[in-house]
Amino acid sequence: MVDRKNSFIGSTSELRHWFESPIGQIFRQTESVLLSEKLKEGFHPEVLQLDFIGWEDELHEAMRFAHYTILDHELNKTTNYPCIVGEADSLPIETHSVDVVIMPHTLEFEENPHQVLREVDRVLRPEGIILLMGFNPWSFWHLPRFLPKVMKKTPWNGHFISRYRVVDWLRLLNFEIEKSKGCCLFPLHKKEATTTRQKLIEKVLACLPFLPAAYFVMGVKRVSGGTPIFHLKDLKKRFISPLTEPATKVIHVKKERTNIH
Repeated sequence: MVDRKNSFIGSTSELRHWFESPIGQIFRQTESVLLSEKLKEGFHPEVLQLDFIGWEDELHEAMRFAHYTILDHELNKTTNYPCIVGEADSLPIETHSVDVVIMPHTLEFEENPHQVLREVDRVLRPEGIILLMGFNPWSFWHLPRFLPKVMKKTPWNGHFISRYRVVDWLRLLNFEIEKSKGCCLFPLHKKEATTTRQKLIEKVLACLPFLPAAYFVMGVKRVSGGTPIFHLKDLKKRFISPLTEPATKVIHVKKERTNIH
């Protein structure tokens, strides 16, 4: 019996090499642009990336961060960034300790993708951000993956999950979806859209479910509930002085006797 977990681990390492291929570089370029656009918005103290992909430097030029950590199935010595060994479905990271989680095609090669998202939800701080990329299972660009010889090769041996299902999972975990779009519309065509007309056409085509070869999703973790305890303390400090004694008002009522005689 084939160990499915080990086969997924092998696929994630092979994915790094696939990103160096001509078609993989097109995916890499498109996705790094989308990631950079979002990462440059604001300062992110703690950033966690699930799975080492080998092109992290392209993202860092556009972002500001204090610590950038990569979690992978094995220790990789080809990166200068801190790397920890662990599983995405049981992250060895403290709860509410991360500001941004980057998932470059992580779910396709995980045995329990929903559990991975639950773990990401656990480690993210309130208002934390998840940036997720995936292969579109409905794209006609991926039809060759159903051929017997192709389906055993990376990345076509992954379990492709639709963007709509991923969005549903995130919403169930109380994430607000800020961006959800298809990308890599023409993975065999290296030229990017430059004119306004070309960009407008690409925006329209990205909405078609069968054309984009990949997708990009950005979610923000929202926390619902009552007023936190520290907010109540702040309110007490602002409106109730500890040195002020509560005011009391004594009302004296003068009673008069009524002579009934």
